[in-house]
Amino acid sequence: MSSRQCVVGIGEVLMDVFENGQATVGGAPFNVTFHLHQLLTVLSMGEAVFLSAVGRDAWGRHICSVAAAAGMSVKYLSETDRPTGTALVFEREGGAGFEIKPNVSWDSIQLSEDARRLAQSCDATVFGSLAQRSEVSRNSIRQFVSSVKGHRLYDVNLRRNTTDGGAGYSAEIIASSLKLATVVKMNDAELEEVASLLGFTAESIDPDERIRQFMQRLRAEYSLTTVAITRGSKGALLASEGKQLRLPDSALDQALVHPVGAGDSFAAGLLFGIMQGWEPEHCLEMANILSSWVVQHASATSPLPDNVLAEVRGLLARAGKTTAARRSPSSPR
Repeated sequence: MSSRQCVVGIGEVLMDVFENGQATVGGAPFNVTFHLHQLLTVLSMGEAVFLSAVGRDAWGRHICSVAAAAGMSVKYLSETDRPTGTALVFEREGGAGFEIKPNVSWDSIQLSEDARRLAQSCDATVFGSLAQRSEVSRNSIRQFVSSVKGHRLYDVNLRRNTTDGGAGYSAEIIASSLKLATVVKMNDAELEEVASLLGFTAESIDPDERIRQFMQRLRAEYSLTTVAITRGSKGALLASEGKQLRLPDSALDQALVHPVGAGDSFAAGLLFGIMQGWEPEHCLEMANILSSWVVQHASATSPLPDNVLAEVRGLLARAGKTTAARRSPSSPR
């Protein structure tokens, strides 16, 4: 682990426009990168960079200003003649529906020479499914991710338009992305969809056991170090290093929960812990700290307050001691 860590997210960045007219910067890989940047900079451990494209319009300028205000570099947010991406977001009974605009700026992500060098030098990368809907961005994302020598988190994030049912993914996109990844995160509904598209079957009809069997199949077939499945109010499951861990049900009032961005913050906490070489238990705890905060806010990129950062620092101290003991040559085998 280097003293200064660098994570690169690549894929869609867009404006989430809610039914009440509120609009916030979003896009799953951007959200994950945003939270990783918060953690790495506040803890003086490094930075996170996002690679995408925005339009030469008001939304594009707004996205760049939000990223810059958070201390993120905008060097790799290129401008195109296409409009900046937007997604209408509909919240329904603890879930979210989407209407994602086609043919936008992040459908034409290009890799500069600086971006290619960044892929060679970064410690980890984050990518998803949606930005691979266009051939141009799909090729750029796969070229970038395949050049990263460190951790490669595939945040599956299957998106289907609410009105016409159009899917921003395919079996080929999912299978190819899993082959590139070292870590994968998805929710339980996405797991069922992925299993169906990949032709996986489970012997059990029990929901929990089906999830475990699919997780084991994914780890074995794609040589993944970690598979994480989020389950909304029912917690999460993690398979890593021969361990099967479960995060308990949420104690939050579900009537007050905002689901948009919850999985992204979970993924950020998970990857942060993995990058530090933590035990899976501590990685899961970090993921829970971040996601429990984010679901209490409409924005998927809420700044972390002092009380949450105090929890993070406490975990960092505890997990760091465990990691150091595990790595020590004199520690018991």
